[in-house]
Amino acid sequence: MKIKSLLLGILVGGVAAGIGTLLTAPASGYRTRQNLMESKDHWMNQLSVLKRNLAELKDVAVFASKEGKEALTTFASDVRSSIDHWKNDIRPHQQQFKKEIQEIEKKLNDLEQILNAKQ
Repeated sequence: MKIKSLLLGILVGGVAAGIGTLLTAPASGYRTRQNLMESKDHWMNQLSVLKRNLAELKDVAVFASKEGKEALTTFASDVRSSIDHWKNDIRPHQQQFKKEIQEIEKKLNDLEQILNAKQ
């Protein structure tokens, strides 16, 4: 859910609740207007606090996503480095295996020639 949709829903719900309250208010219109004027500052302060809290939440979310991206980049770099080290460590062994396989193939060829020569 997007933040704008959530805030729009809260705002529309608040307006609908306000209209419903005005229509079913037990006090006269004059007294209701006085009550609204008295509570206006309280609600303005509440909205200001909500706005600050949402701004802080946004900043924290941006910071967390940036830190997560940096951590993943570092992790990927470390994995690449480890794989490169591993490849370098096994490279001499690969060459040794190739030499041994070539020697075995040569000996098999020699053995085949000896066997063919005897027949």
